[in-house]
Amino acid sequence: MNDARSVKGFLVGALVAGAIAFGFITSKQPAPVAAPSLPPMAAPAFAPQQPLPAMPSAPASPREAADQLFNTAMMAGEQNDQATLAQVLPGALAAYRALAPLDGDGTFHLAALELTGAKYAEARATCATLLATNPNHLLALGISLRVAERTGDAAGARDFAQRLLKAYETEASRALREYQDHQRMLPTYRAEAMAALK
Repeated sequence: MNDARSVKGFLVGALVAGAIAFGFITSKQPAPVAAPSLPPMAAPAFAPQQPLPAMPSAPASPREAADQLFNTAMMAGEQNDQATLAQVLPGALAAYRALAPLDGDGTFHLAALELTGAKYAEARATCATLLATNPNHLLALGISLRVAERTGDAAGARDFAQRLLKAYETEASRALREYQDHQRMLPTYRAEAMAALK
């Protein structure tokens, strides 16, 4: 009897001690440590400082598309990039021919493309359409001069050079779109005309 009471007392005491110990342990657990706050990440060194420029929009008209091809082809020609020129030139020529009849600026573009592609007969004929309405058209005279020189037409080269120089001062002051858009070509053609007469 006494042994049963002793065992029972022992068990009760052990349970009480365990409960007290558990409460002590749980009450003494360290509080979770907060992660240190990090400064905000700086933007990478290659991040743009200014907004990126908008991508060029698609051409709004067939003429604008032709003009874009003209610019690409002429730049390729100036840089002697024959691969790009061969790829772009046929489309540029077709684009302008599809827009006929062309204004003076478009006609000059077509003639310049034909000259760049060594299509000398076509370039001569295209310039003739400008010269038929304006015999003093400086850009048409300039391209005609180049065609004559590249095809070995010395007499034609001298004739176009003389006509260009005679008309230059008066004609260059005209407010034609093609003169304004290609202003840097005027003194170039003048210098070529002077060299052709030496």
